[in-house]
Amino acid sequence: MVSRQTGIRPTPQRSLHLWMTRVVLIAIVCGVIIAFGRKIESLSYQTYLQSLRLNTTIELSAIREKFESEMVNRVLRMNEIAAALSQNPDMNQTEFNIKAVDFLLENNDVINIAAAPDLVVTMVFPKTGNERVLGLDYRTNPLQFPKVAEAMRTGNGQIDGPVDLLQGGRGLILRQPVFTMRDGKREPWGLLSVVLDYDSFVDSISSANLSEKYDIVLRERRVGDGPVAHVLLGDVAALSRDPVVMTLNIPMGVWELAATPADGWPLRRPQFMWQWSLRLIFISLVAIGLFYVLRLADTRREAESRLTNGIEALHHGFVMFDPEGRLIAMNQKYAEMHGPSSVVKIGVHYEDIVKSSLNKGVIRSAVGREQEWLEEWRNRPLDGSSDPEQILPDGRIMQTSDRLMEDGSVVGLRIDVTDLKRAQQAAEAANKAKTDFMGVLSHELRTPLTVILGHARLARNVDRLPPALALNEALKAHPEVAKEIEPQLKSLTGQIVSMMTRLERSGEHLLSLISEILDFAKLESGSQAIQPTHYDINDIVGPVADQMRPMVEEKGLAFEVSVDPGNLYADANRVRQVLINLVGNAAKFTQTGSIKLDVVMNDNVVEFSVTDTGIGIPEDQVSRVFEAFHQVDATSTRQFGGTGLGLAISRDIAEMHGGTLTASSVTGQGSTFVMRLPREPGENAETQEERHNMVA
Repeated sequence: MVSRQTGIRPTPQRSLHLWMTRVVLIAIVCGVIIAFGRKIESLSYQTYLQSLRLNTTIELSAIREKFESEMVNRVLRMNEIAAALSQNPDMNQTEFNIKAVDFLLENNDVINIAAAPDLVVTMVFPKTGNERVLGLDYRTNPLQFPKVAEAMRTGNGQIDGPVDLLQGGRGLILRQPVFTMRDGKREPWGLLSVVLDYDSFVDSISSANLSEKYDIVLRERRVGDGPVAHVLLGDVAALSRDPVVMTLNIPMGVWELAATPADGWPLRRPQFMWQWSLRLIFISLVAIGLFYVLRLADTRREAESRLTNGIEALHHGFVMFDPEGRLIAMNQKYAEMHGPSSVVKIGVHYEDIVKSSLNKGVIRSAVGREQEWLEEWRNRPLDGSSDPEQILPDGRIMQTSDRLMEDGSVVGLRIDVTDLKRAQQAAEAANKAKTDFMGVLSHELRTPLTVILGHARLARNVDRLPPALALNEALKAHPEVAKEIEPQLKSLTGQIVSMMTRLERSGEHLLSLISEILDFAKLESGSQAIQPTHYDINDIVGPVADQMRPMVEEKGLAFEVSVDPGNLYADANRVRQVLINLVGNAAKFTQTGSIKLDVVMNDNVVEFSVTDTGIGIPEDQVSRVFEAFHQVDATSTRQFGGTGLGLAISRDIAEMHGGTLTASSVTGQGSTFVMRLPREPGENAETQEERHNMVA
């Protein structure tokens, strides 16, 4: 429940305490930020180190690709020569030279290629400069024999080096054992060796830049209890400094390529002055932001306090439900409406509150149909179109008003409309009494007025009455008297006819006013009904044109009538009443020009339009001409009479048919009144007109 709070000015002691609390909080937050910054720094260093290792890996990839490419190319060509020796074990020096010369030409770093059948070198190319190699017996060379013996035992090629060569310098030796097939058995033939210039080979796979930047180690990978791994390049001591290691797969075994920066991995990430400046700025901004947030929090608390006080000050009940329908806020007024023993409390579902109200019978429209009403309530639109009323146990009437918010929450007001309802009921009763009085009075006035009009019509034809006819016969019998009496008699008769004519005209006008009042009273009370049936449109419009044409043309106005053929389902007398009213108004307010009555038959709608060239209606009065008793000129000296009910009655008649009556006007140029009626029962004219426009 939203509780009542009062605004209290903070004392100096309270303000000091509040400021101290903020300072301590900001200090704690800054400490947390610094600790967090140290953690970020550590993570940043790890990221920086990973970036260095990644760059090292990328640069080593170039060495790996060159080494693998160079080795694969040499081993493939070397295997071609080994295959030739296997096929021709008795190959002589000349044949060997032919096989070896292409290999030598393609690889500038090759020092020699030697063949050692039974592990004794007997052929070497080129021979010049390599004479000391001839006759080398690997069995008697303690430095090379272990590797040679391993190659012959496993049948796998080897890389050995760097080794000191007999002919001088350092070399990298590629060895490939050669086997022959005899009687279907594989027998060792000897060894094929390719000696590469070690320094040239290293330069070909690595650049001076990388050699200066990194400590690079290239060694053979050994598994198990085999010989110690052979180091081809670098110092194995570098392997103890957490190197970046890559595996190289070549036909002559698995090798590892490792590298560490020449100066070792950095212990911290390089720092720049601007980075520290940014950190200080960040901490300052956080402190300022935190202070601002605290100020906003204070402002929010004050705003919530004002809102709470405002909600509690409402004379109406206030309630709010979350998107799941749980009550999250209300004022004391709302709780009091449901009584102390109600289910209303924070967290309760809206539907449970509604069910409680249904059980108490406080919802008038749900009495006797609770389940049906509850289902309608669940599907209700929260746009104000269905706000039910509740009657509290003490007799007060509450108007419920719920609105849906953007996040799905529902906010509602419970407005006490007891006084308004009572005033409305009193007004409705007074209006009904007025309507009944108008109906009774109009009915009571019509009866004597009809008698008066009947006698006036008889008196207007006084010369046809039996006494007048008898008097004329008596005068004819006494011509000497008739000569003197007939002029006075005719003058008297003419004066009586003139007086009765004016009396009849005024009586008919009074009868039309009474009829309008009576029709309006019936329409307002809902007792007026229409009796529609199918009519030819000419049967409706024709009598109107015949009746109104003399009056229109008597004023010197042109009367134009245009009617499309067709049928209409309507109450013909009521439609004629509207048309007579519209044409009569047009004639009343038009002094020169013309009046047009046009009837257009659309697929589903009949459109009656009456257009005049009269004085027109002011723009601010057009929307009010259909109001009951409204007069554009309501002064006592107005030129045109009437009750102001004709258009109101006409509009009601059009709407009773499911149609519409609208007006448009330009002051000084004329007015147009348009009545649209559906041709067939079912849909109203607006819906059918929209459908017609969509189809069109």
